[in-house]
Amino acid sequence: MKRKFLYGFGFAAAIAVAPLAMGTPVLAQLQQAGEAIVQQLRQPEVKLVMGADKQITVTDENGEPKLAWEKLEGDVTVQPGDLIRYSVASSNEGEMAAENLVVTQPIPEALTFKIGSDKGHESAVTTYSIDNGESFVTEPMVEVTLADGTKEMQPAPAEAYTHVKWDFNEALESSVVVNVSLETTVK
Repeated sequence: MKRKFLYGFGFAAAIAVAPLAMGTPVLAQLQQAGEAIVQQLRQPEVKLVMGADKQITVTDENGEPKLAWEKLEGDVTVQPGDLIRYSVASSNEGEMAAENLVVTQPIPEALTFKIGSDKGHESAVTTYSIDNGESFVTEPMVEVTLADGTKEMQPAPAEAYTHVKWDFNEALESSVVVNVSLETTVK
């Protein structure tokens, strides 16, 4: 028993003495490592929650038709011409502000983007892609050949849009939620 105890004590003593034998640089490295661990624990934690709604017509209390949104959950049926709204709620559940938040929403092939329907937070710059997310601009343009054979740049049609992106200029502070949305039509 004494051997095991002494051997164990000797091993622990060697570990405890080793950093002291190496001097201050080891202590500085340990302190920096500890600060790095604390920074990792205090990182922003952005949670994204996506939702989809279908526009429906309901009857109000006066018997008049009124447009409303119905949440799409599970297996749903949509028809050509149905209006679908996608929304993304971004919340910072971490302790630190989230810098450079970017939310990108692809537009599925079976849907057509409704130009002008996108809504973003006032601190977000909205841009669009017509090349499957390769590039984003504020006003997508396409080259069109006119009847006389000349070519000119015109605004891209709704069918050309493939993605919408929101770049947030301001940091997303802890416990803050921002919402963005866009509407599409079923082809």
